Amino acid sequence: MAKIKPSSFINEIKHNIAEKDAVKAEIVLSHIVEMELAVQKEALDLFWLSPAEFAIPLLAAVLDRYPYLSNSFPEIKEHLVAKILEAPMAYLEILQDGKSDSRGFLIELAGEIGLDDAYHVLMALLNNESDHDLLQKIVVALGEIGDSGAASNIAELLYTDDDELVMAAVTALGHLGSSTAIHRLSEKLGFKKELDFAILDVFMNVQSQEAIKKLNHTLTSHHAHVRSAGKEKLILLGSKALPILSENLLQGDPDLLIHTLNVMGDMGDEGAISAIRKLIHKQPRDANVRFAAYETLGRLPLTKGAYVLAAGLQDPVDNVRSAAATAIDCNYNEILAAGLKNMVRIEDEEAEELVRTVISTQSGNIFLDLLEIDFFRKFALEYLGQEAHAEIREFFIALLKDNDMQDELACLADDDKSAPAPAAETAKKRVVAIDDSKMILGIFRSMLHALGYEPFIFIDPEVAVEEVIQLKPDAVLTDLNMPGITGIEVTRRLREKFSKDELPIIMVTTQNENHDNEAAKAAGISDILHKPFTKEGIGEALARYLG
Repeated sequence: MAKIKPSSFINEIKHNIAEKDAVKAEIVLSHIVEMELAVQKEALDLFWLSPAEFAIPLLAAVLDRYPYLSNSFPEIKEHLVAKILEAPMAYLEILQDGKSDSRGFLIELAGEIGLDDAYHVLMALLNNESDHDLLQKIVVALGEIGDSGAASNIAELLYTDDDELVMAAVTALGHLGSSTAIHRLSEKLGFKKELDFAILDVFMNVQSQEAIKKLNHTLTSHHAHVRSAGKEKLILLGSKALPILSENLLQGDPDLLIHTLNVMGDMGDEGAISAIRKLIHKQPRDANVRFAAYETLGRLPLTKGAYVLAAGLQDPVDNVRSAAATAIDCNYNEILAAGLKNMVRIEDEEAEELVRTVISTQSGNIFLDLLEIDFFRKFALEYLGQEAHAEIREFFIALLKDNDMQDELACLADDDKSAPAPAAETAKKRVVAIDDSKMILGIFRSMLHALGYEPFIFIDPEVAVEEVIQLKPDAVLTDLNMPGITGIEVTRRLREKFSKDELPIIMVTTQNENHDNEAAKAAGISDILHKPFTKEGIGEALARYLG
């Protein structure tokens, strides 16, 4: 076929426009790619002065068939949009024409420009169209147009077997952001993990009161991955989520209270302090709640009212006392110091337990202040020299050096010299502990050391999985609710490398949900312990598997 001359090409287009011969114009335009870019632009510019009914289908067909033209000449697409706005009825007729090859392109364009006039036509197409690609484009366009009346119809697609269509529906409902859209999305939570994450992203992006409420509801979800992801979103919301989180602390559900306190701690907003103090004043019966409350206050800037922390040092549960000690150390002041000194001067078993707690939690401010009391000084240095884990001892040695406390350093050195040489023994069994709480990890380390195991602690579950594969420990202790991946997912990944006989994995959690327990067992958990745990409880559980 002879090559068409540029001048002939342009003249033919002009003639077709003058005669309004759309059929011939479409044939001629099929040769547009044979022309130089300048000629292509000249030809398309000719349609600017043509009637909208004539120009719309032809420009749409060319831009749909040759997408590069929209990038090379963005003004051509602008011409098409102008023609659509000039004659929307002509455009809508093309949308309804099942024979038009450029319907998909024009549907996308309706969404891009937010064409309200296209809403009713697109809704009709949504209910009657069966083509997958067109349906997906219709859903996206309706979302971009933003008429909330489309929410229920789009939401029905959440229950199809077409994953791409489902995700398009999620995105569209997110654009709508109406109460109905948010409610229908929340109903779909818990079916597929990837879908759950996409829905929670929508709630995070919408940030309406309804969306924030739904994120808050994830704290009571039966699915660990939903709870963990929901917590991450609430943390990112910051002060916007604080009012509803504060309301949570008025409830009686221990799991909800603990998850809420965890979120408040990670959020770091001092606006949470008042609600947490009120919770502590109520003296919650659940030790895990008390632990979480003190741990959270230790992560917030307590400019006043720190006295509320002192009661935690007399809690009957070791872990709660540890959390209170850490919080006091972070907010240490003269009032708290006076109370602690009075407690130590009694020189009873509670005073000894306080010394152990201060050391095991590495509460440096308290330690330095109480060294002036003979009882504390003697007991603390003996405990450091003879019983404390090596890492804890190194922490306090560094602290003493930084404060030029030569006498105390000399006492520790004497303790090391006088300590009996360790008897020959077999290598200690290695136990890994995984938890997103530094406080819990510190407790694990001290307990495992006291039980005669070599502890390895990890705050990041993703890192922990890789390290466990390399380390090949004798047992693993893991939390359930952690950011990133849950303890259930940690177990699944480790079970790909280790059988139950090769590696016992014990889940230690505040949660006591049947759904979680079943999911944990299905993943390959060996045993489940509930917080607050004790040294004896951990020891018995490990002994069942390690002898």
